Amino acid sequence: MICAPDTTILQTAREAGFGFPHACRNGVCERCQGTLVAGAVRYLRPDPLTGSSVIHAGQTRADRVLYCVAIPISDCEIDVPEITAPGELPVHRATCQIIGQDALNHDVSRIWLRLPAGKAIRWHAGQYLSLELEHGSYPFSIANAPGGRDIELHVRHGEENDTARRIMAELGERGTVAVTLPAGGRFIDQPPARPIWFICGSTGFAPVKAMIERLIELGHPHPVRLFWGARVEADLYLPELPGQWQHQLPDFHAVTALSDISRPGHAHGLVHEAALEALAEPHAPLFYIGGSPAMAWAVFDALRDEGVPAENIHSDAFDYAPREAPDAGR
Repeated sequence: MICAPDTTILQTAREAGFGFPHACRNGVCERCQGTLVAGAVRYLRPDPLTGSSVIHAGQTRADRVLYCVAIPISDCEIDVPEITAPGELPVHRATCQIIGQDALNHDVSRIWLRLPAGKAIRWHAGQYLSLELEHGSYPFSIANAPGGRDIELHVRHGEENDTARRIMAELGERGTVAVTLPAGGRFIDQPPARPIWFICGSTGFAPVKAMIERLIELGHPHPVRLFWGARVEADLYLPELPGQWQHQLPDFHAVTALSDISRPGHAHGLVHEAALEALAEPHAPLFYIGGSPAMAWAVFDALRDEGVPAENIHSDAFDYAPREAPDAGR
């Protein structure tokens, strides 16, 4: 980051996209205070206690530099609590109200949470949060686009998933729940000027739903494709949404695939097979995969074998459940 002459570190950082804590911008509130680790700065006006306007790293005052009134006079290294990189959002722990719960199909329920008032908490479409319960911390994708205080979660709680059933039981008995958010680096904020393809299975649909809603908000003009897989037709939920999205995006098409049964209106087989059948230009789209790590890595391999560049394939599973580099990059 390069500061223009006579420009404060705070101003330059914000223009570069950093989330830099600040409030008054005139050196009074001390919100932008941090440590000068290396280098030297000059204050816009002298310190009334010392009469000096220059601070060097290692001096007594270097551990509480106010960057809204500090201009660098050499290369500097700084440490400021809560600063975030461009595109990164601060992580919060908050207590949410549990405001609703409804069944979406035979083993998936939707949970509605409401963030506390008074402090805006942001997330990007496609990110996830963690429910902080007495018996552990459990990640769930946020199923609605950012904005406002309400958060939508999709929880699959089939008979084989004892943990999810226990979570549902606990949420049903409580009025509030602690959460930590946001998390995840595979999201859509401002989409690229190219087609976007989503491949998901089961409740991997949740982050995909949030990202498609964000694309609708932004008026994304490029092709969007959704490939959604399930074992049987009853495993799908919110079936009306793809039809609505077709009217809200200029070039949207959805395919549902059933792996265990053949039914009219659905592709038969694994969901990525339907995507590969439709793929004519492997280098053109960006791919976002929603599902378990095993599913995400299997789709990754299938796309790579078809010539899709690895950097065009995204899933949070690649970050929280990585595998050996030779396999991931083949």
